[in-house]
Amino acid sequence: MKSMIAFLSERPGGGHVAPVADPPPVEVIVPYSNPVLAAAALSGALDLACGLETLVTLVAVHVLPFPAPLECQEGIRHRLEANLAAIVRTTPATVRMKIVFARSRQDAFLRLLPRRSLVVVGARARWWRTREERFARTLAAAGHSVAIITVK
Repeated sequence: MKSMIAFLSERPGGGHVAPVADPPPVEVIVPYSNPVLAAAALSGALDLACGLETLVTLVAVHVLPFPAPLECQEGIRHRLEANLAAIVRTTPATVRMKIVFARSRQDAFLRLLPRRSLVVVGARARWWRTREERFARTLAAAGHSVAIITVK
């Protein structure tokens, strides 16, 4: 499985930044869409953060239709926890997992992510724009730094 990294937004830093004694760890968010893409994105995120103190969070947003309550759906939650745990077990680093139930995946991520977050998205290599690439562009347009890990 060959992967490639593409950055959607790079914002040049302006002004003077005062030095900090202990810089805070870099927080990297990896959205879960399916196991193959999430594993590739997680591996790419760890490669990008090599040598840095990072907090990596694997986030799964499950979309529920309007008649269904947003309270915890036990069966879905257990399945997602098992899928996320299987991916996390393959990495040597400490990775946090977060599961969210929402009506819209994009709206949930836009509300969930802190300002100017670093997001690593896994996407399949296609000649057309995939759902993950459209999602990454939406996050980049909202001001987040987004890297796309392309899986062939």
